[in-house]
Amino acid sequence: MRHNFSLPLAIASLLTMSACTQNDSSYNDIDGQTPIVLKANQDDSGDVPSRAAQQTAGTITSFGVSASVYGASSTYTSAGCGSLFYNLQVQKSTGATGYYWPTNDYKLSFFGYYPYGNAAITLSAATTTGRPSYTVTIPENAANQIDFMTAELLDQGYTTTPPASLSLSFAHRLTDIRFKAYNQQASSLTVKSIAIYGVKYTGTYTTGTSWSLSGSVNSSSSHPFQLSLNTAVASKATVDLTGTSNHFIILPQTVASGTNFFVIKTIEDSEERTYTYTLDTDYVLVMGRSVTFNLTLGNGELTVNPVTVVDWEPES
Repeated sequence: MRHNFSLPLAIASLLTMSACTQNDSSYNDIDGQTPIVLKANQDDSGDVPSRAAQQTAGTITSFGVSASVYGASSTYTSAGCGSLFYNLQVQKSTGATGYYWPTNDYKLSFFGYYPYGNAAITLSAATTTGRPSYTVTIPENAANQIDFMTAELLDQGYTTTPPASLSLSFAHRLTDIRFKAYNQQASSLTVKSIAIYGVKYTGTYTTGTSWSLSGSVNSSSSHPFQLSLNTAVASKATVDLTGTSNHFIILPQTVASGTNFFVIKTIEDSEERTYTYTLDTDYVLVMGRSVTFNLTLGNGELTVNPVTVVDWEPES
């Protein structure tokens, strides 16, 4: 699912410049010029997610943008990904940037990401050539995992009149995982917790390309992904365990056959039980997809029913 943020850019001409460097002061504080203004608008669905919990676009406070500037006869290939401005926080409330369009001797490329300033995300340097990259480390606690999105808009220029607006189209770059449980036993049970193991949790995403994962996989003792619930499930009832705010959001990857992929702890008839789901084949977690594991629990048995995989949509 892509999310479009309209970027109205109020523009006037600048003098032709012979060089473009990061945060070049010649782009700023020009008398009579109108600053670039970036406004975030909701997409057609009316919703934009901020993490596992889906929130309306009105709750967004800011997103990050870098911009590259280069000659109008060129296309974006290896220019520094922040040569006009780098990792600029754009506040939805004002949209002010303090930057201006150059003359039609130049083109601009924009690179956006969301959420801005999160400790789990590290950007490549502004001087890095080619598309920017983002190194992401997924937090252990599911409540802290982020819905990381990026966007790019290349080679924006004009002949006579600068464009009145541009749109950055943001897309999910991680995989969303949800759980539902059916209680097959005659008495109620309580799902205490869910944990996901055997997955890598650090990777680098290069805009417009793919993920490169690094490090080892997680385990119960090393960077476990955990979700505490204490959710009651009545006899013969089905409950959405992850709801709207408790999804796991992890790196796209292939999880190897034989991996003890997730562990569920329950209380049944006053006794604690532990259920472990071991993969009998490689399992591919696809970027931008939402996966729902439909479980049957109770009487000491765990069955994983057909898994639902859909494009990651905001929830109404």
